Amino acid sequence: MADHQPDYNVYFERDDIDGALVCLDTYGYCVIRKMIDQLMVQILKDAIDEALDPDRDLPLASNRYHMMFAEAGPAMWRLTEHAPYMNYIRKVHRTADVCLHRSAAILRTPGEAMGGWHTDHRGHIEKPKIANEVLNRYPMPSGSWYYLNGSHPDRSGIAVIEKSNHPDWPGPEGFEMKPDRTGFHPIGEAPDAGYNQMDVPGCIGIIADPGDLICFAALTYHANMATHERRYSCGFGFRPKSVRINAPWPLPATAQAMIDALPDHMKHYTDGYTGYDGNWRADS
Repeated sequence: MADHQPDYNVYFERDDIDGALVCLDTYGYCVIRKMIDQLMVQILKDAIDEALDPDRDLPLASNRYHMMFAEAGPAMWRLTEHAPYMNYIRKVHRTADVCLHRSAAILRTPGEAMGGWHTDHRGHIEKPKIANEVLNRYPMPSGSWYYLNGSHPDRSGIAVIEKSNHPDWPGPEGFEMKPDRTGFHPIGEAPDAGYNQMDVPGCIGIIADPGDLICFAALTYHANMATHERRYSCGFGFRPKSVRINAPWPLPATAQAMIDALPDHMKHYTDGYTGYDGNWRADS
């Protein structure tokens, strides 16, 4: 575990967002301590169970995703009334005039292996073919995630590669970047093999507590660590309203239903929201 920890500070109190953002820019990630309390942690865990595993039948060594978690119920929307979190949102985007961009929840069960190293950013793709390539084109933090069990290499959570957020990052020593820079592989191995081990130079296995906010930049390479417990995580991401997205899909009915159900004082956060259509393809 010690081999995967930094020799610099990545932990910040929620009243030091400026310091956290310097770290985010420098190293590609940071952890903001105690962003939400344990009551909110439990509310979000319960909402994830209700959305992803209401019958508690998710098998071991598996996962389920919800790619529009804010549409699943009111739990995440409570964060818009949580001053410390919205202060972070305003500072990271340099504006208070923001709208919902994306939301997601992930539930993993014990026995699931480490995921492959990847970056979410798709800004280099000129002609998006799927919804993720439409929405992940902007230099906004990819990670503003709550790991509701915390994160620890011995249990579960997320790992990142320090300084991989810089556009001129050459990739880890001993590895070759894929042509589209969506991942890397050991030199001499097939590009489509990917890689899902912690021995990558610069790997940091993040240690955080429930309620901490784990942030990583748009370009930062990351991967879920091997899962040894039932693991809950969710993200509630915004973007400046000045970043307009002409989504090539109609607003999904679930998104409209969410908008209709929101209290009037929250509806302004949906001005510009596109929803997410995982079935959309450019050639369809």
